[in-house]
Amino acid sequence: MRMEKKIEIKSSPKRIYDILIDAEIITKWNIGVDEITEKEEGQKFLLKSSVGDILIVDWEQVENESATWHLKDNIMNSIGYILEPKGDVVETTLWVDSDNEKAIKGYEKVGELTLKALKNYVDFLEEGGDPEDFDKKQLMVSM
Repeated sequence: MRMEKKIEIKSSPKRIYDILIDAEIITKWNIGVDEITEKEEGQKFLLKSSVGDILIVDWEQVENESATWHLKDNIMNSIGYILEPKGDVVETTLWVDSDNEKAIKGYEKVGELTLKALKNYVDFLEEGGDPEDFDKKQLMVSM
């Protein structure tokens, strides 16, 4: 089963893509991710998140178009983003693949919040904000 959520972000696909694939900053913008640890040099990553631990064991990326992470020992099988330019915005789709229907329904709200957090971060940067000054929790309160 697959869950998809979409949001339009006024930016370039490159900027959004670069944010999505940068493991070092995921805790800076993603409201649900508290910590990321490299488990095997450049091969496996463990994310501590609001929906539990997420072990990334493999990924696929198409520069400025999409990113997919494959998971192990998780209720989700994989998670990813698709970036589609539409004029001066990028339609950004977050999707989750799982065999558990109940989990898919639960991830709908998490997906919406994650996309809003990404949009807030990109908007902040587009307005000339310093990434070091970004407070994901403060900006989520205003949503």
